[in-house]
Formats: sequence, structure tokens, C-alpha cells
Amino acid sequence: MIDFWAYSIFTIYSDFRNWRDCKQINPLQSYTISYSIGKVVMLRRLDTTKLTLASILGALSAVFEIAPGPPFDIPFPLYSRVSWDLTGVPMMISLLFTGPLGAVYTCIVGCSFIFLRGNIYGGTFKIIAELATILAFAALKKGYITKTAAAVSSRVLVMTATNYLLLPLFYGTPTLAVVDILPALAIMNATQALINIIPAAVVYYRLKDWWQLREKETKACGSAFN
Repeated sequence: MIDFWAYSIFTIYSDFRNWRDCKQINPLQSYTISYSIGKVVMLRRLDTTKLTLASILGALSAVFEIAPGPPFDIPFPLYSRVSWDLTGVPMMISLLFTGPLGAVYTCIVGCSFIFLRGNIYGGTFKIIAELATILAFAALKKGYITKTAAAVSSRVLVMTATNYLLLPLFYGTPTLAVVDILPALAIMNATQALINIIPAAVVYYRLKDWWQLREKETKACGSAFN
């Protein structure tokens, strides 16, 4: 436990020192500090098994993000400047196996590669979209279809508002032009949410019995050493 907190404090201090020594505020470095603090809080509350799985899925999500071409990146036919991808699938798998906290951690790890590549605006849109999907799905306790409908609706509504507000701010797109493309972007976000959820559900229902048994064994081993 001491090693954990020592590492955590060192990580945050290092990021803050790098930011302080800069002549001007860099959004990427500010994001890095926030990411480090958030990572400390989340890691403290995840058990080792869930943390390991969430980390692996975060790395897989990052690989999907940077992998070029189909099936990892398919241009959306109604608006070619956006595309379908598989980045959100590991995030939804993480939600089903590790819970909301693990899924948010996976999301931050997966999306961090967008920021680290210098695409601050694209990373902002991506992390908002994925969190809108994850948190809405997690908010309801029962009913897979209901949870899916909530996640799809949340992503569409949140991203419609986000696109309307941020596209003119980030890219200088005229408001009327943004309004014209909002229906196409809504369709894209709805279908992307389903792309994330359906494969994740298939994986979960195939492996949930094994995972639950694994969790019981882990808890039993932990109790034996306490």
C-alpha cells in the first residue's frame, strides 16, 4: 500500500512540475495532470483482478484507436469526416466485467492515446461520446434492451448537443452547417453505440460464468490471507 501511494504521489508531482516549468499552459499537459489524479483515485478503489482486466482492455482500446483501415476504422457514408470504429467495444466489455469504475478507467486509457497524439479536439469528442454511452448503460440496473436503448439515446442526445456547441468553437464550422449535419451525426452515434454494445454483450454472456467463478476464487484466496 505504501508503494502504491508513493508511486501515485510521485506521478502527480512529476506531471505538475513539468506543467509548472512550461512558459504557457499546454492543454495536453493539463489533461495529463487530471488523468494522473483520476488514475490514482480509480486504482485505489479497484481490486487487483478488475484493475488488471480494465488495464488490458484499455490497452486493447488504444490499439483499436490507432489501427488504420477496416475493420478498425470504417468511414461513415453519410458524412465521411467521421468513422465507425471498435474503440468502444473494450470499454463496454470492461463495464460488464468490472463495473462503471473499471469502464471509466478503460475509457481514459483508451482515449488518452488520442490526446497523446496531439488531437485534443478529437479526443474531447471521443471521450464525451464514450462516457455518455457507458454511464447511461450503467445507470439502469436491469433489462439489457432498456439499458441499450438508454445508452444509445444518451450518446445521441449528448453528442448532438456537444457537436452543436463545440464544432463552431473548435473548428470554426458555421452554426447553420453544423445543424445540417446533425441528423447524419446522430445516426452515426446511434449505430456506433450498438457497435460497442452488441459484441461486448456476446463476449460477456459467453464468459460471465467463468468470470464469476474467478472472482469467487480470488475473494476466497484474499480471505485466507487475511
